[in-house]
This record gives sequence, structure tokens and C-alpha cells, in this order.
Amino acid sequence: MRQNNFNFLRFYFAFVVVIGHLIELSNVDSLKKFAPYFSAYISVTAFFCISGFLITSSYLNTPSLKDYFKKRAARLLPAYILVVIVCAFFLSFMSRYSFHDYFTHPQLFRYLVANLSFLNFVQPCLPGVFLDNGSSCAVNAALWTLKVEVSFYLAIPILLYFANKFKRKYIFFLLIYFASVVYRNYLEHLSDVSGNGLYSMLSHQLPGFLSYFISGIGLYYYYDFFMKNKKLLFIIAIIVFAVERRFGWEVFTPVSLSVIVFTLAFSFKQFNSFARHGDISYGIYIFHYPIIRIAYSLGYFENYNPYLVSLVVICIVILVGFVSWHLVEK
Repeated sequence: MRQNNFNFLRFYFAFVVVIGHLIELSNVDSLKKFAPYFSAYISVTAFFCISGFLITSSYLNTPSLKDYFKKRAARLLPAYILVVIVCAFFLSFMSRYSFHDYFTHPQLFRYLVANLSFLNFVQPCLPGVFLDNGSSCAVNAALWTLKVEVSFYLAIPILLYFANKFKRKYIFFLLIYFASVVYRNYLEHLSDVSGNGLYSMLSHQLPGFLSYFISGIGLYYYYDFFMKNKKLLFIIAIIVFAVERRFGWEVFTPVSLSVIVFTLAFSFKQFNSFARHGDISYGIYIFHYPIIRIAYSLGYFENYNPYLVSLVVICIVILVGFVSWHLVEK
């Protein structure tokens, strides 16, 4: 298990999210043709699959619940707190308000409280910032997944406690899996029928993505079976995933995506040491969104070659990821 490509895959999926948001937020027509090849949704759900596997390993190999939560907090919180505070301070220079009005505005304090509490949807915007982007004023829409991730951290001791009550753990995993699938699809159906976006938002909370997380947990427990049948499972997963994507279904997508991701994770040994110079995937994920929004707000995509601007933005995001790892996360 120790020899794997998870660091490379996390970087790859984070990078896909960056490109996907770059295409979306830049609003450049010539870039939009690449959108189908950079699905932020697939990448985010792949992260959830990986989290199920790695967090289970972390929990089971940590001597106490206290140490487990300390490890999770140390990995997640420092960079997260930094990005929230840095955005709150430095985006004051881009606000329509004066410094005095900005730093005394109630919206600023609501932003800090909501985002530092992982309740990003409560107050995603800062006073007078990003109001001319022709879209949501959200400062960092990518942070919504961290709320789900924290929920997974908190849920894993409970999930594994009940899993241990089952002689055949796969029965418990299947129950959780299909309950999650039903929850997400039913709420998405209600959203489509009623036109109420609240249902769609609720479908993207913890229960809706538990099917991806529990798939990662299941593959951890049945790792030997997976490795023994990896090639066959991979072929089946590719077919199932492609069919469901074609028809817009999401029933067996979580487990098929997990199988695909873990097949790649335990193949291609040349990528095992990918992060030897730093694990920058988390840094580029949490910092990329406001960086892209700043570039758009300053008119760089409109006034300069959008491909060159995109390259510069990507380089800045990667550089910030390295800085975040070496000065904060590490």
C-alpha cells in the first residue's frame, strides 16, 4: 500500500480543477472548447474517493482519536485559515469601498466567521469585491469541498465503528453507498422538477458524496481482492463509468471512478516519488480560484493574449502552491 501514486493523482486532479475554473472564470470563447476535457466535478469526486482510502488508513494507524484529529487539523487548517485571511485583507485593494468602509463593513466579519467555520455558502463574498465579473461575487468557490472533507474526517470514526458491527463489512458499505446515491439523485430530481436550487445545493453536502468516500473505504478494506482482480475490475469500471457519463446517470459512477483511480494509484511505479520536492496539490487547490478572479477582474484576459495570461496564471498558482507547502503546510 505504501508504494502508490496518490501524490501525483492529487496534483493531477487539482490541476484539472484549476484549468476547469480558468476556462469558466476567464470567459474567453476560444478557451471554452477545452471545457469538456477538464471536469472539475470528476476531479473533486476523485478526491473524495482518495480521501476515503487515505483517511481510513490514517485513522486505523493512529494510536488515539485525539492524535487522529490533531493530524487531520494540522494538515488542513493552517493553509485554509491563511487563504481566508489573506483574501479578506488583500482583496480590500480591489473593493469598491474605501479601506475604512471595507474594514468596518459587517459583510467582512460575516465572511471571516462563515469561511473560518467552513460555512462558505453563508457568506461567500467580500464587500465591494468582484461585483463586475458578470457572475457570482464568490471569492473562493472552490472551498465548498473542504466542508465536505472535514465532515468526512469527523464521520470516519463513526462509520468504522458501525462497520465493525457487521461480520461482512461490505454489507454496511453497500447500505451507506446506496443510501447516499438515493439521497443525491432524489434531491437532484426535486431540483429539476421544482426549479429550486436549494435542493441541488443540499445534494452536494456530506450525504450526497458519501458514496464516493465509502467506495474509497471499501477499497481499503478489500485491498487484496482489488489488487488480485485489478485488471478485470478496471475494464468493468471504465465501461460503467463511460455509460453512466453518456446517459447522465450517477448510480455506479462512484465505485467505478474509485476503481479507475486506485488502479492508476497502484500502477506506474515511476510516479511513486512525485511529491519528493513538495506536496503542492492542496495549496494550488485552495488558492487558485481567487487568483483567477483577480486576473479576470483586472481585465488581463480581455486585454492581452488569453493563452499567455492563462499560462502566467497557472505558473503563479503553482508557485503559490510551493510557497504554501514549504512555509505553511509542511
